[in-house]
Amino acid sequence: MKKPTLQYLVLGVLAAWALIAQLTFSGFLVYLQARSPDRVQAPFYRDDYSTSIGRIPPEYRNSGLKINDEIVAFDGEQIEREQQFDDEWLNLRPGQTVMVTIRRDVNGQPRTLNVLVKLRRHASEALGWMFVITLSVFLPISCLLVGFYIAFARPFDRLAWITLAMLASFGQLAGSGTSWSIWSPWRELLLIYHPILDNTWPLWMLLFALYFPVPFPFIQKHRWVNWLLAFPLAALAALDLYGNFAEGAHIRDLGRLALFEKSASPSVIVLITLYVFAFFFLLGFKKKVVTTNDARRRLSVMIFGCSLALVPILPFILSRLNLIPFIPLWTLLFPMLIFFPITMAYVIVVQRAMDVRMVVRSGVQYAVASNGVKILRVVLIALVVLLTLHFEQRSDRRLEGIFIAALGIALIFTVGRLTRQASKWMDRRFFREAYNAEMILTELSSSVAGIRDIKTLLETIVTRIAASLHVPRIAVLLDRDESFQPAFAVGFSGSTPRVEFKRDTATVRFLQHQLAPSRVYFDDPQSWVHGVSQQEQAGLQTLDAQVLLPLTMKSRLLGLVSLGSKRSEVPYTKADLQLLSAVASQTGLALENAQLTESIRQEVAQRERLDRELEIAREVQQRLFPQKLPEVAGLDFAGYCRPALGVGGDYYDFIHLSGGGLGIAVGDVSGKGIAAALMMASLQASLRGQTIKPCETLSEMIGHINTLVYEASAENRYATFFYAQYDADNRSLRYVNAGHNPPIVCRKQGDEITFLRLEEGGTVVGAFPTFPYREGQIQLERGDVLVVFTDGISEAMNTADEEFDEERLLDALRTCNARSAAGIITYILEKVDGFTAGARQHDDMTVVAVRLQ
Repeated sequence: MKKPTLQYLVLGVLAAWALIAQLTFSGFLVYLQARSPDRVQAPFYRDDYSTSIGRIPPEYRNSGLKINDEIVAFDGEQIEREQQFDDEWLNLRPGQTVMVTIRRDVNGQPRTLNVLVKLRRHASEALGWMFVITLSVFLPISCLLVGFYIAFARPFDRLAWITLAMLASFGQLAGSGTSWSIWSPWRELLLIYHPILDNTWPLWMLLFALYFPVPFPFIQKHRWVNWLLAFPLAALAALDLYGNFAEGAHIRDLGRLALFEKSASPSVIVLITLYVFAFFFLLGFKKKVVTTNDARRRLSVMIFGCSLALVPILPFILSRLNLIPFIPLWTLLFPMLIFFPITMAYVIVVQRAMDVRMVVRSGVQYAVASNGVKILRVVLIALVVLLTLHFEQRSDRRLEGIFIAALGIALIFTVGRLTRQASKWMDRRFFREAYNAEMILTELSSSVAGIRDIKTLLETIVTRIAASLHVPRIAVLLDRDESFQPAFAVGFSGSTPRVEFKRDTATVRFLQHQLAPSRVYFDDPQSWVHGVSQQEQAGLQTLDAQVLLPLTMKSRLLGLVSLGSKRSEVPYTKADLQLLSAVASQTGLALENAQLTESIRQEVAQRERLDRELEIAREVQQRLFPQKLPEVAGLDFAGYCRPALGVGGDYYDFIHLSGGGLGIAVGDVSGKGIAAALMMASLQASLRGQTIKPCETLSEMIGHINTLVYEASAENRYATFFYAQYDADNRSLRYVNAGHNPPIVCRKQGDEITFLRLEEGGTVVGAFPTFPYREGQIQLERGDVLVVFTDGISEAMNTADEEFDEERLLDALRTCNARSAAGIITYILEKVDGFTAGARQHDDMTVVAVRLQ
């Protein structure tokens, strides 16, 4: 798998930007809170991007100021930029008088009012510090750290990046914006950072619902929907970004933007409401359609926690729409910004929303439990010191400071006693079970080596593992008759589960490659289990597999042990897997002692027979491809097929027609291997038979081939097929496309190359007994190149599961148009191989190229 160098570089830049911006803003808020005893209450609040008064605090109702008054100057200084407002309120002290010049009418004369500045009212200074430290410092920084940790752990996971953006954007909702009093260039970093996240948080919520815990199939096929959803909020973020910067230099020129913002505010609120509603709707809908209980449980937790966090927004929305009295947003921020991150952390860490890393999966619970009380003591000590120093500076509140210091010291000692009691409980809770499991499994690993009876061996292993790790369902599958079948199982209702895994299945190959315990997570899109067939996934679900333990001997897989979920639903820890690995090594040795001679003999004989049969099938199939190309005047053509499994279902052919023409055929049989190869031979025979006595039209001919293939194949077998006949006299090409990838005609016109698609025809052959096919025709020109290919080319995937796709194929054709037919095929295959970079070939690859000379 390729290294995420670019992803790490991007994440590093984003992390530096986000932390610098957030630490700057959080530090500024702490500075303002430290000055809270002498901070003034602003006489008015402006409308966004405007110098007009939008709201007046109750303390200044008799100051002479009125709503919609335009602020012209402060103390005789003309207002031109946003920083003048910020600096004015930051530098004023209670009891000072500020001269505010206003214009009440559009064409009216300015008038000056002397406004006495008053002290900002505080319900509680301690509450103010708690609000700042919790919502403006700890919460946003914690959201950033958790979000970037997830993204760095899963750099290729789209859901991890969405989670990062969602956590970062929620951390911005507690701040009301930025201030021009912050020093440059930190101010500019924040002016960009805050508007982007503050305006897009509903988008990240909606995308999270689309991709969590697994993405909707529709969104995977139509990625343009993501851009469609992002456009309106991205436009709002761009306007906000422009407005924030423009306020710094020419705030008076933003009248249109201010008017638009004011008039569009109800519509924006409705839009955000729709996004939030869609978030809940999609999570609820996905809860009904997901197939695993684990996914449904996490979705239930997510819906419940987000409801506690986001439902309180409804009264605020109704108040902004003037349906109920005005409600300040800050009164709703606390439940919103507390419950939502807690829900995210719980679902991600405890409920395994994403397989971030083992330290998050299994270690975080104990880390929080063991260190939480210590962190609490440190926080209490810091708060006591800060509050004591604060009240010590004010002679009128020293008694209150002494009381708080005494209360804090008492709490610190109380927490100390609780720490000792909690430590004893945690040792019993976290370590005793681990110690017991280690003792049991260690004794087991040393005792199984002496057991020679397979049934006794398996019964001993399963019983001891179930008792030590509290796993109710365990099944052991051994290699029998070319597949791994259950030999012993406990915890399953009825008889032993009826499942099997062939030796060549993806599951077995994965375990043979890993040779170590492997976790099975169906809810993780990047888990290896999604690369196996549906049949294998169904078998693993029947076993309730959470961990697969390979039983090996000298890198040879003798069997596998499937462990279901623990009774406590706690994930398997790294220590569990290490102990299980030791047990598996000893078990593999015991199995080898009992089955070594017979297993080796059967395996060698079976492999020799299979290899010989595949070699014969490959030789037979190769004879079906054109061994000698016919000569056609004015044409240069070639073809090539590379099977995925030695033999395959791809087919191409060149047929010399009477009159000097050429028949060109390419087919792709469903499936791979021997079955597809047999149907490919049937298709070739049907085509050759039809060309001996030509039909009047190609559509009639393909209809006959469809009927023949339908009668000679199974119901679930079909083939895509393209057949064309080239007339050398008039350079015309008649063709029928039966459900095949549309071939491409490359035509050079001047310096430009255009591409024509040959799509006329009908459905695949062999699916229906009869079908009315349509014939297409195209007039070819000198220099035209016809390229026919199967989906093994366009759908070739690299290690990141990205497809080569037809756009890359077209790019290759643009650069190789002047090559010979064989050269074009070689160039295309080189491009595909360079893209896949050694990844496993999933499908047969066939390319045919025809050039008009």
